[in-house]
Amino acid sequence: MELAGGVSFVPTPDGWLVHTPEEDFLAVSAPEGDRPERPPLDDPGLTEVFAEEGVLTPVPVRRPGAVALTGDGPLFDALAHLLGGAGLLAAGDDDEVAVRIAVAPWPRDALFRRLDVEARAGGAALHVGFAEGRRWYAGPFWTGPGTASYEDLRLRRLAASPWPDELAAHWAWLDSGGAPEPDRAHPAGAHVAAALIVADVWAHLHGRDAPGTGVQAGFDPATGLLARHPVLPVPGGLMTERP
Repeated sequence: MELAGGVSFVPTPDGWLVHTPEEDFLAVSAPEGDRPERPPLDDPGLTEVFAEEGVLTPVPVRRPGAVALTGDGPLFDALAHLLGGAGLLAAGDDDEVAVRIAVAPWPRDALFRRLDVEARAGGAALHVGFAEGRRWYAGPFWTGPGTASYEDLRLRRLAASPWPDELAAHWAWLDSGGAPEPDRAHPAGAHVAAALIVADVWAHLHGRDAPGTGVQAGFDPATGLLARHPVLPVPGGLMTERP
């Protein structure tokens, strides 16, 4: 076990006030004699309580494999910085890819669909991110069979849209070299989307549930609102795109 992030040990006349990651407080009495800077973390009684309250957490074990980042634009730059800071190094030529991240400053439908097929065939997890309209989107994060991927997202968006033909035409125009008009304030939202993606990838690589698995998160810099929408996998053959 190791200390969880966000824990504080505040000295008191009788011991310590422990501020937990969940922003609760625990009062801990000091042992007799010299008082150390923090409670004795090897004390069996305290260890059990601290584990229950999230003060101590299991040491995460990183699964093998590298993270491969592809794309361009503000989201790519933000991700490269955050991945390096989190110790999630990019894939080398000889590294097996555990997670692939593909991002762009607007939807790259054909690219994301191709990577979706490759991920399902190869088994590496796939995360995507892009801007559309004035929002920055992260996900859904595909981590294996039974979770939703970009292909599931696009099919459900087309099925739910009152303008499916126009939406598909817009994606095709972007794939052919079209680009939205630039927004000077727009790139700031890329940092929010990047943080969500990195948190998902870190959790997945360390054996924890990634919040973005099967979820698309959208952040609107104009309003400061973050919305999260579950995406359900589409059963095979249930929905197909009309030619």
